[in-house]
Amino acid sequence: MFLLFLPLALAQPSEAQFAAAWAVHRADIKQSAVFALELTAEDFKTLAQGKVARRRLVAKDADRAMGASWTPFDRDTVWVAIQDDKHFKLFDDLTETRLPGSTWDKKLLYQHLDAPWPITDRHWVLEIKNNTAISTRTKDRIWERVWTLTPESMVPAGCVEAIWTPINDGGWMLLEAGGGTLVIYHARSKIGGNIPQEAITAWAMASLDGLLKTIEDRARGIQSHYTKGHELIFRPDGSTVPAW
Repeated sequence: MFLLFLPLALAQPSEAQFAAAWAVHRADIKQSAVFALELTAEDFKTLAQGKVARRRLVAKDADRAMGASWTPFDRDTVWVAIQDDKHFKLFDDLTETRLPGSTWDKKLLYQHLDAPWPITDRHWVLEIKNNTAISTRTKDRIWERVWTLTPESMVPAGCVEAIWTPINDGGWMLLEAGGGTLVIYHARSKIGGNIPQEAITAWAMASLDGLLKTIEDRARGIQSHYTKGHELIFRPDGSTVPAW
């Protein structure tokens, strides 16, 4: 059920509360998450200060940028804010087209990045899926939605020419903490061409605060947007998030 107003009465959880919430789920995340993330004591301290906890996770070929934040909104509200890509854009220069084959729990999404001159545009196709296994295992306490890169052959015919990105994966994870929602976002990309990989990772790290703030801003107004007649959005267990 959506909240009628921003729940200002909810205080920012303490460092100990974040640590306790994570401890409850840590083993399940390690065993059943597509991306087995880990939060640290330093992350809990940052979150308790009301800030975005950011970390760079070293990985082969391209490092992963991870950010975590806490919001007083419930998971349904945040889940809709993340998924409503028909009405909202995370990045102004990114155009998206949903492809045939998309279902309630899997989205095939063509994305085209209009890069500033003299950089050549990039494009890719993602398969975005809910991790039903972790939702089932934890009795719906953890929601994970991830994306991976499809073969380049999935690019629709007639698309504007662009460079294919060789690495693009990431995800969202939501779990209850302190009466609100702990939101974790992470992404790893390699865009090809002559752009230094270090510059791409640095940009991803720098964008985490703004991206997570955008999701909370969406959540704040979602009650007036996700109403009767809106395309329904599904939870990981297949039930629909009820429209307001």
